[in-house]
Amino acid sequence: MAFTGETLAGGLRALAEQVEEGMIISTCNRTEVYVVADSPELGRERVLTFLSRYHGMPAGALDGMSYSHAGDGAIRHLFRVASGLDSIVLGEPQILTQIRDSLDAARSAESVGPYLQRLATDALKVGKRARTDTDIARNNLSISHAAVDLAVLELPDLADRRVAVLGAGKMASIAARVLASRGVGQLTIVNRSLDRTTDLAAQVGADVRPIDELGAVIAESDAVIAAVLVDRPLVTPDLIAPRSSPLLLIDLGVPRIVDVACGQLEHVRVMDVDHLEAVSHETRQLYAQEMRKVEGLVDGATGDYESWVESRQAATAIAALRRRSDDVRERELERALRRLQHLPERDQNVVRALAKGLTNTLLHEPVQSLRGASSTEEIQHILEAFGIDEEDADRS
Repeated sequence: MAFTGETLAGGLRALAEQVEEGMIISTCNRTEVYVVADSPELGRERVLTFLSRYHGMPAGALDGMSYSHAGDGAIRHLFRVASGLDSIVLGEPQILTQIRDSLDAARSAESVGPYLQRLATDALKVGKRARTDTDIARNNLSISHAAVDLAVLELPDLADRRVAVLGAGKMASIAARVLASRGVGQLTIVNRSLDRTTDLAAQVGADVRPIDELGAVIAESDAVIAAVLVDRPLVTPDLIAPRSSPLLLIDLGVPRIVDVACGQLEHVRVMDVDHLEAVSHETRQLYAQEMRKVEGLVDGATGDYESWVESRQAATAIAALRRRSDDVRERELERALRRLQHLPERDQNVVRALAKGLTNTLLHEPVQSLRGASSTEEIQHILEAFGIDEEDADRS
């Protein structure tokens, strides 16, 4: 279900055909679709239909495998994601960059409008405040740190172990540095581009091997941490020679880097990002108080965003009401002035001013009611009383 590179751009364009606004956040452990739709039910239906069609899945396949939030629940969820509360590793910082990149991609694809742009921008602000105003990110950990912790749990005595890192991007680089700082016995970095890998290897004291030697490296290793972007699994069963000693494969990629079938081989265990929950549970207990502080920030930001939505909807409704009243006034004024053509221009202007003044006076009370409306439903009821439907209001 992941969206990367061109699939993200194409996905956003396809999504924009189904909903008013759409944004996709796709990371190593989540694919989330945020949309603006006429109703929660319609939004959920169109998102699930879009996902199943785009990824070639049977209709209804995602019904029991997905979660959905609407209204303030959706707002709160994105703010929690941005704050690091919903990450595998509490407070991890990469999610902010991923949300920013998702927003940029949605802007480029012209799939977002005012509501999702404001939502994502507010989420970035909440996420930044969570990391500056609380100690939720004090541990300065990441998924790569958690992967090394998991490897140590599964294979103790790291100083006697041979570990390979597949990839040389940000996550792979962090994993390599953490392994080196923990005193790993032998570290090997495998990557497509050796030029990009050489500097990293020199910093962490690792050997460098080309990607076409991956099978040989796996045969020599006790563990492999895979963090590289691929379209299909790179580590497959046919690449792994029969073994008499345990092999741990930790897959940090989405889409998968390690074929799950590798776990069926003797002495081979495959673990992915879902398994990192075990090593992050203790961190969450230690930072329970900081998490409560962040939840407070999320609550405040959710209320602020909802207030902004209501004020925007009220402003839109007021504009629609004024436009309708102006249309009626000009129509009636034109009819009256046709009968008053014998009056001098000065007197006709007096009639125009009178009509405008009456309109403003009559609008004062309904405009104040719209400004003080406590819900979208109340705004709509006021508009309906003046014969303005939702489509008319949206045009303003």
